[in-house]
Amino acid sequence: MTSRPGQPQQQLQQHPMALPETLSPDFLDTVSDLAVTLERLQSILNPHADPSLPNNPPGQDSVDPDAPKPILAKDLPTATDPLKHKLKKARTQVMLLPDMNRTIEDQQEEIADLEKRIRKQQQILEKLKAGGVDIVSESQQQDS
Repeated sequence: MTSRPGQPQQQLQQHPMALPETLSPDFLDTVSDLAVTLERLQSILNPHADPSLPNNPPGQDSVDPDAPKPILAKDLPTATDPLKHKLKKARTQVMLLPDMNRTIEDQQEEIADLEKRIRKQQQILEKLKAGGVDIVSESQQQDS
């Protein structure tokens, strides 16, 4: 990146635990795709699956134009190919994330170290708080 005279150079630093640009929550969301596929399959297997739906009067189209098209069982492998590819890509991207190769023991050790640091910091803050109260008390006594 080049900077113009008189203009500071911007340094973009990404958080070490940030998701890569190629991996988004939408990229990992396969539940909605799976639900649509299952709905398409269910509409063929059980055409009267939802008895709570009102019956349409004769002459009205009972088919929702926005509803997914039914899928036959023989077409299921073809219909699930996009979902399989999406899962494969997501798995590959997740494995590229930092620290994916760490064991549970490594993570537990790091957590224990961090908890130890937190306890030390809390003790220091308590000492500073107690010392600050003593200083405030002394200054109030001197003012009176």
